[in-house]
Amino acid sequence: MVYKYADTSDADVLIEIYNSAFHDDFIRYGECPAYGRSREDMERSIQDFPKIIAYEQDKAIGVISYKQEAPGKYYIGCLAVIKDMQGCGIG
Repeated sequence: MVYKYADTSDADVLIEIYNSAFHDDFIRYGECPAYGRSREDMERSIQDFPKIIAYEQDKAIGVISYKQEAPGKYYIGCLAVIKDMQGCGIG
């Protein structure tokens, strides 16, 4: 597995990951803040909450977002794994 820090050029890839990971929640509950984001929302989110994308054989399969609150103390904003890879120990 390879990890890459996301930048705004990765917004579409991140939207695909989030939509895959959270589609079932959206269907089940009728809403999910991480599902269906616009490109602009995702670009803003990348600026506010740095993201690390996980790749398996050049395919983006997951993402974690975080924010440093203090030295050595981080807030995890979101952890998402695409539907096909959920339950495989990625998260």
